[in-house]
Amino acid sequence: MTRRAFLVALVAVSLSGCQASRERPPQIRYGRDRCAQCGMIISEARFAAAYLTREGTWRSFDDIGDMLAFSKAHREDVAVFWVHDYEGEAWLKADSAFFVKSSELHTPMGHGIVALGDRERAEQLARQVHGSVFTFTELLGQR
Repeated sequence: MTRRAFLVALVAVSLSGCQASRERPPQIRYGRDRCAQCGMIISEARFAAAYLTREGTWRSFDDIGDMLAFSKAHREDVAVFWVHDYEGEAWLKADSAFFVKSSELHTPMGHGIVALGDRERAEQLARQVHGSVFTFTELLGQR
């Protein structure tokens, strides 16, 4: 293999690795990793959130509201936002989740925002906590 062919192959593998990482959720070490916004230890999966910049840097947060605040303040070029399902704790891509916002939801930093993977479940929770349901695009527009 020539040096040029090797370099082309290396770049292709590197780029495919970046693309693949957008499809995999972050790996937060609960009880050890710190929130990029407030510096607190991330300890509750159901409230945790993260995003991957286009440059390949992960940012992790203990509260969805902290992720939104950090993103707005730093204006990084984000490839993908991830959030946890409030009820089942599975990772969800934020653009496919539904968000409930209520002052009755007690989240780590008091933003009162949680994510759910199903609109019906989000609407049920919103009724219980006197909140509102948003898509991620709508939530971003509020900030």
